[in-house]
Amino acid sequence: MTKILTAVVSFLLLVFCSCGNELSEVKQLDTEVRLPVSSTKNVEMLYSDSARLRAKINAPLRDTYIGKDGYIEFPKGVKVEFYNPKSVVESKMRANYAISYTKDERMEAKNNVVVESAGGDKLETEHLIWDQKEDRIFSNVFTRITSPDRVIYGDGFESNQDFSKYRILKVKGIIDLKE
Repeated sequence: MTKILTAVVSFLLLVFCSCGNELSEVKQLDTEVRLPVSSTKNVEMLYSDSARLRAKINAPLRDTYIGKDGYIEFPKGVKVEFYNPKSVVESKMRANYAISYTKDERMEAKNNVVVESAGGDKLETEHLIWDQKEDRIFSNVFTRITSPDRVIYGDGFESNQDFSKYRILKVKGIIDLKE
C-alpha cells in the first residue's frame, strides 16, 4: 500500500512541478476576462439633448463595463425609437445585439438589424452604427432597403438619424426610373 501511495504522490508532484507559465502569460489571461460591474434586466433608457428626447432604448438585458474605455452591452438585443424635435417617433430600430461606447457616443447594432421609418421605408442589415454626435446611422456591409414602391440592395448606406434621407453605397438590383 505504501508503494502505491508513494507512486501516486510522486506522480502528482511530477505533474504539478512540470506545469508553469511565464508571468506575462498569466497577466495576459487575467486582463482578457472582463466582467460587467452591473447587469440590469428589462431596461428602458432615454437619451436627450437640450431637454429634448432624442431616443428611447428598451432591452431585456444591459451589462455595464467601466474603465477608460467603458461601454454598455445589450447581449440579448435592443429596440430603439428615434424622436423628432416635437417628441414624435420618426424611426425605430431593433437588433439581436448592441454595444454602446459611452465616451465616443456611438452605438453598434449587429445581427438581424432592422430600421423602419415613419414613411414606410425599411432597412435590413447585419451591422449598423449610430453616431449620436452627428445624428446619423451608417453601415458598410450588405444592406436591403424596402420602400412602398421598390427594393434596393447595396454594400452599405448612410442616413440621418430618423432615416428620412438616406444614400445607398454600391447599389445593386433593378431600379425603375421615371422619365
